[in-house]
Amino acid sequence: MNKVVLKSKENKKFSLHCPFTNEKLDNDNNSFEIYEGAGNYLFSLCEDCLFFDAGNNEEIEKYWKNSALEAIEQFIKNHAEENILVIEVSDKEDTYFYGFLNEENIELTPEEIEKRFIR
Repeated sequence: MNKVVLKSKENKKFSLHCPFTNEKLDNDNNSFEIYEGAGNYLFSLCEDCLFFDAGNNEEIEKYWKNSALEAIEQFIKNHAEENILVIEVSDKEDTYFYGFLNEENIELTPEEIEKRFIR
């Protein structure tokens, strides 16, 4: 699983974007909850607040049993042939997981992913 872990240090308004297509994701300012995706977005899950958006991907919902990470790991296992990037973001209260399909096999450092994802 290709996974990047980010610690949020945002205290100002920000928006979230697909790290591969730069399209803005549908979220409220200062919120890590994504309501609908754009670009190569597949899913978002919050471990602590139980927020869930599968981005029209019903498969991952059926794996949610005990934890978001377990659901993600099962989903990735079933799609091993696809290059899926998982971004984990922790803020002061919650931990969020996001999935993006890296169709072009773009090589990005964690720093580049953070700059492209949180603006």
